[in-house]
Amino acid sequence: MICPKCKQENISVIDSRDVDDRTIRRRRECEKCGYRYTTYERVEPAPINVIKRSGEVEPFAREKIVRGVKISSGGRIPDDKIEQIADEIEVKLTDNKKTEVRSRYIGDMVIRRLKKLDKISYLRFTSVYKNFEDLGSFQQELTKLKK
Repeated sequence: MICPKCKQENISVIDSRDVDDRTIRRRRECEKCGYRYTTYERVEPAPINVIKRSGEVEPFAREKIVRGVKISSGGRIPDDKIEQIADEIEVKLTDNKKTEVRSRYIGDMVIRRLKKLDKISYLRFTSVYKNFEDLGSFQQELTKLKK
């Protein structure tokens, strides 16, 4: 670690705290100039590739989960809950230790969480995810929800 102010390498850690399961906050001080600053260390998971329905493979993008849930919720779910959903899924994928997962696996995890959290958001997400083409598909899903 190099001091951002004087560029010296003699830095000591004054305090360390866990921010969450994967982030550590460290308070540091330069031993030469006395400058204090904070750094954050985050565990970077091994890259995960997602196999889409078309067979195309792309890197996992947490932002896609956040964007999809935000759109389907239409403001019904607070941003912190949406971030929590994305975090839970990302942790589950990295704990899984697989380097490739099917998009359906990720979509099913989103659906399970939305079903518990908000039925309307669940129905909106499911209608796009399962590619509903008529009112009958909606009716069937509504019937399942009512049980």
